[in-house]
Amino acid sequence: MASESPKRLRCAIYTRKSTEEGLEKAFNSLDAQREACAAYILSQRHEGWSLLPDLYDDGGFTGGNMDRPGLQQLLADVRSGKVDVVVVYKVDRLTRSLADFAKIVEVLDEMGASFVSVTQAFNTTSSMGRLTLNVLLSFAQFEREVISERIRDKVAASKAKGMWMGGPVALGYRVEDRRLVVVSQEAETVRNIMRRYLKSQNIFELLDELERDGIVSKKVKGRDGTFRGGVPFKRGALYHLLSNRLYLGLTMHKGKAYEGQHDAIVDAELFDAVQAKLAERTNPRTSAKAQRRVSLLAGMICDEHDRPMSPYHTRNHGRRYSYYASNRGDGSREQSLRLPAGELDAGVRTALSALLSNSQVLHRQHQLLDPAQLFALLDHCADLAERLRTMTIAEIRLLLGQLDLRVVVSRDCLMATISSRSLLALAEIESEVDSRIHLAVPATTDWFGHEQRLRLEPPSNGAAPPDHRLVELAARGFASRDQLLAMTADELASMPVTQHRHLERTARLAYLAPDIVRAIADGRQPKSLTARKLARLGSLPMEWSEQRAMLGFAAD
Repeated sequence: MASESPKRLRCAIYTRKSTEEGLEKAFNSLDAQREACAAYILSQRHEGWSLLPDLYDDGGFTGGNMDRPGLQQLLADVRSGKVDVVVVYKVDRLTRSLADFAKIVEVLDEMGASFVSVTQAFNTTSSMGRLTLNVLLSFAQFEREVISERIRDKVAASKAKGMWMGGPVALGYRVEDRRLVVVSQEAETVRNIMRRYLKSQNIFELLDELERDGIVSKKVKGRDGTFRGGVPFKRGALYHLLSNRLYLGLTMHKGKAYEGQHDAIVDAELFDAVQAKLAERTNPRTSAKAQRRVSLLAGMICDEHDRPMSPYHTRNHGRRYSYYASNRGDGSREQSLRLPAGELDAGVRTALSALLSNSQVLHRQHQLLDPAQLFALLDHCADLAERLRTMTIAEIRLLLGQLDLRVVVSRDCLMATISSRSLLALAEIESEVDSRIHLAVPATTDWFGHEQRLRLEPPSNGAAPPDHRLVELAARGFASRDQLLAMTADELASMPVTQHRHLERTARLAYLAPDIVRAIADGRQPKSLTARKLARLGSLPMEWSEQRAMLGFAAD
């Protein structure tokens, strides 16, 4: 009897390199990995292995996450049943994260596919192979974390010595032997811009003046040979230039200044005068009362019809209320938006803080950065997010200007964007392109009396803050029930009727379904459930399912 031919196994090769360095060569690291894997597959031809022609390459992508186009395409093909065996040169080419490895193996198991490492001679088809892989990946993850710490420590130590650590070259300098050297003509332009700012009314007047006189940003040649810059200044870039302490001959790291190894091009007297005016424009007075009156988003916010929303204030019963309202000077017939400034300001602050704290989003937005630049960016953003908590309104407004913040308010959301290049510039990282980083904050507009209010939804990565009035009302329900149960018949009889009815009405809330009480405590109740609505209920059914339906909770 003739022996059965082995089952055909379709093999896909996956290759990865963390940086783009050397990828332009005719034969690079990815080619070497693919060649070794192809040779291994050929050696297993007697087992029915055959190489698929598709390429799954990720050049310039870290192994610390799964945001890689080549890997995602490979997993998609595995799910569609096109791949039986995934072949890699080494395990850490596939991933350096144990959590991500578990997700990849789950996809492979689901489709009956397997995973093979050429140089480590094992696969995932056996329990021993998986144990070995877990051990290796533990060391790979540890190695990645150690490398991250070394890079951060090296950057900090180098900055403390005043060394320039790369990034966008500021106007007024050029790079020679990894050091900043003054360019006389550009240095005079920097001083000219600062002197002009001292004479101008505001930053917008200076922007118009510079564009009119043909004074533009620094023109630099990118790694791909194309030129960028040489365009009129934008607000964020101009703010950064005016406040850049590099021009004093200093290097900055996490808010600390160190004596740099480059020459200053602006004297301290001129620089201090510019900083004083910047502070004056964003913070006309230093009192806490004046701080509260600074309009955080003035000049940065418009409605969905591209009409600027200007700050204005009203007084009622001795209290001062602040709003942003659409300008209708253009004759637009669209209804104006008039929304409380405090809620809008808080929404933007929360959105910005969430963005700066979200390393995954920042990584997705800046996938072309090399590992050292990426760690520097994440480190800087984490530091900014921490400092944002204690910044004054004036300091936050200055930061928003440096980030070139733009806010658009519509009837169902608050959209904020910042400049990717401006964010990278604050971290002293060079950017080849200028894109916008979007952050939408879901919101709805409700009417309270004659006023339209903006209700901010909870951020997607966190719980909503509890409604303190609703929590307090629910707590009073338990207190009222306990009070009634503790009273004697004589005490109840002597109690005024209105007080007795109020206690009974409030005590009903002690019999809410436990999951409803937990939802109120956690801030997970429906938007329609307010303290006012709960207190005014005519009757409250004792059946928990009926309570959920009445109060707007989803059915189980």
